[in-house]
Amino acid sequence: MLVAALALAGCAGDDDESAEDWANSVCAGMSTWLTEVDEALQPLTDDGLSINEEDVETAVEQVEEATTTLVEDLDELGPPETEGGEAAQRELENLSTELRSEVDTVQEAVDSETGTGELASTVSMSVSEAFEEISSTLAELRGVDPAGELEQGFENADECDSFREQLDELGS
Repeated sequence: MLVAALALAGCAGDDDESAEDWANSVCAGMSTWLTEVDEALQPLTDDGLSINEEDVETAVEQVEEATTTLVEDLDELGPPETEGGEAAQRELENLSTELRSEVDTVQEAVDSETGTGELASTVSMSVSEAFEEISSTLAELRGVDPAGELEQGFENADECDSFREQLDELGS
């Protein structure tokens, strides 16, 4: 009986660690995306009205690459080993769909050969939408697990601490 109780206690610890590892992976991917997108858009904000079509197209390519990488990384994660794991996986799948949609919106703007200002505006709006989707998904992920393992995992994950700091810096 004691051995069974210890085995169950060990499994609970593994789930907590697994939830934290999973949360670390999610936050690390999102943090990398945010950094890459911020760096891609920086020349557009620095140059202001003097931006040209080549600058915007370069930024679009970099944002698309960062977004594709994030979507692929999130898709490869699979569900966490928690009670709400499948729900968490669905949240990431929904996020991936939304991010792909934003990339498609930007690509359509590039293909339609709109003016540089309109293209820059489309890129900015799509990135803003993607940012909101990521923030919303992160909040949803914390609450999908009835046992609270994911919430605890996100709370304890070092990468999530760094990501929250990064979000705070960009918000100020």
